Amino acid sequence: MIGTLVERAALVAQIDATQKEGALKELLAVAEAAGAFTAKGLKAMQKRLMDREAIGSTGLGNGVAVPHVKADDVTGVTLVLARCKAGIEWQAIDGRPVQIVFLLVSPADEPELHLRCLRWISTLARSADFRRFLVDAKDTVAMRELLREMAPKGGL
Repeated sequence: MIGTLVERAALVAQIDATQKEGALKELLAVAEAAGAFTAKGLKAMQKRLMDREAIGSTGLGNGVAVPHVKADDVTGVTLVLARCKAGIEWQAIDGRPVQIVFLLVSPADEPELHLRCLRWISTLARSADFRRFLVDAKDTVAMRELLREMAPKGGL
């Protein structure tokens, strides 16, 4: 399951946005283009993510944010992994800018799958080596290869 998520992940070598709201819009547009949901659902997804951020930041610290959303009109679990070398102010728990963003979009009727993916993502987020190698990766090809290396060998 994680292997499939890795192969289907949409990768963004450099986020253009400089603020959290713009970054979320940019990443949702990438998720839409990847087929996670239709253009009709884009505004609702933006609202859901911004409402979630208003409750509490998804900035975990160490330069990582993991915005995530479940919705009825999502076709399948989709991961968008993006980076911003300069960093984006995200109101992260440690106050540091975010350089790595994992956007996870899941169908509302698959909460266990959503949680399994979040657990795996949190493992990556805690790895100083992963964070360093991802920020330094030459391009999206290198980013995907790093994800493949970090995918559990026995599945998840």
